[in-house]
Amino acid sequence: MALRVGALSGAVPEALLGSWPLVVAGTPLAQATLSVEEVGAAVWCAACAAERPLDTFVELACPVCGAPTGHLLRGGEVEIAWVDWDVDAHTSHDPSP
Repeated sequence: MALRVGALSGAVPEALLGSWPLVVAGTPLAQATLSVEEVGAAVWCAACAAERPLDTFVELACPVCGAPTGHLLRGGEVEIAWVDWDVDAHTSHDPSP
């Protein structure tokens, strides 16, 4: 399983990775692995008419011209990027009638 975690999401990738073994222990997912893709923050600056990456978050403002913006393009997400599930390996099937 893989997650996409934005820089401004409030989620801590290290905490997610560290807690994963506790979450899946004793479940059908016990052997599953977790990877986390960190997504940098970016805003749309109307004044520059351009996407601008944010290196640090102090305020939602264009790092080039300083114009305020509330248009966060990415960096706030916590989403499932993909899941690879082997259904046959995790399904018990009783062929008896």
